[in-house]
Amino acid sequence: MAALKYSRQRESIKHYLMTTKEHPTADTVYMHVKKEFPNISLGTVYRNLNLLTDIGEAIKI
Repeated sequence: MAALKYSRQRESIKHYLMTTKEHPTADTVYMHVKKEFPNISLGTVYRNLNLLTDIGEAIKI
């Protein structure tokens, strides 16, 4: 697998997941990340959550 290109939005999503003690929905993640990146789309959040799950950096329950 090729090296993953750095993304500030992905890092923000990862940071939020690491700092919450709850199991947030994609919509909850979207609402928090949108504060830092107002132009982010819900689709981008979903794609990044799936990517983080695929590479083992997040767990889907």
